Amino acid sequence: MSKGMEKGLDIAFQLNGRDDRNTVLALADLTGNFFATHLDIQWRVFHVTLGDQKYYRILFTGKGTGRLHPGVHREIREKFDALSHMKFSDLMKLYEEQRRMAGFLNSRIIDLKEEYDLWQDRLWDYI
Repeated sequence: MSKGMEKGLDIAFQLNGRDDRNTVLALADLTGNFFATHLDIQWRVFHVTLGDQKYYRILFTGKGTGRLHPGVHREIREKFDALSHMKFSDLMKLYEEQRRMAGFLNSRIIDLKEEYDLWQDRLWDYI
């Protein structure tokens, strides 16, 4: 997690195949909105460039997402994982249906460039 990012649940992933921002937004928004109905939760989506690597990171924050709520972390990860295993066409159909519903929250993707920070690398914990 970057220095500037808040505490919460951080899900980092790469897409297989093409880089489709709509897929990323569908995964983030469907997961976030599912939990927004009963948790005080917000989410932000980052497209991270780290050296030659590019990946996405979704940060879920809120009162119920801190370290004292490991069950919530598990539930969010399971929901995200279930959505990520859907067929693309089914995922996008569900996303379009949900987006039309009143109160559905949409996120946007923030481009972020990170640099390697060896002092933050876990390797230094073992030296």
